[in-house]
Amino acid sequence: MLFKETDLPGIGKKFSVITANKEKVAVIIHFSGKREIYFFDKNDFDEPACAFSLNEDEAAQLGSILMGTYFKPEAQDEKEMFMKNLVIEWINVESDSCMVNKSIKELEIRKRTGTSVIAIIRNNETITNPSPDEIIKVGDTLVLVGNKEQIKRFFETFYPKCDLR
Repeated sequence: MLFKETDLPGIGKKFSVITANKEKVAVIIHFSGKREIYFFDKNDFDEPACAFSLNEDEAAQLGSILMGTYFKPEAQDEKEMFMKNLVIEWINVESDSCMVNKSIKELEIRKRTGTSVIAIIRNNETITNPSPDEIIKVGDTLVLVGNKEQIKRFFETFYPKCDLR
């Protein structure tokens, strides 16, 4: 697989992938959050065969699917067995959330649920591995990692009125 990242001044970034099967996919991520995805025929990397656009939520959902969060074929080795139980969840923090204006440490998210906050997306910026002292704000998107039971416990603890998926 070949991977290339290109800055697009005033637009965002372009990511190009050429697979082992010699197929090309290009993704443009705009500063606005819009994603454009282009597929190319094996014999023509200049003109895309098809293209479509996604907003941030759609891109996150598609990313989860591609990562195997929703479905993963039978595991082939120990690494795949480990990943089968791994769940990554994106949580949008609404104004009525009990987490608003509290730190990760104050909420004891990991201690109470077993999940870890691996990132916070705020105002189109990503805070990776946020400090326990990071304050959760309205509009944040929390990126959590855990197993299925831990994610379920997170929802039961912090969103008790929500229907679990």
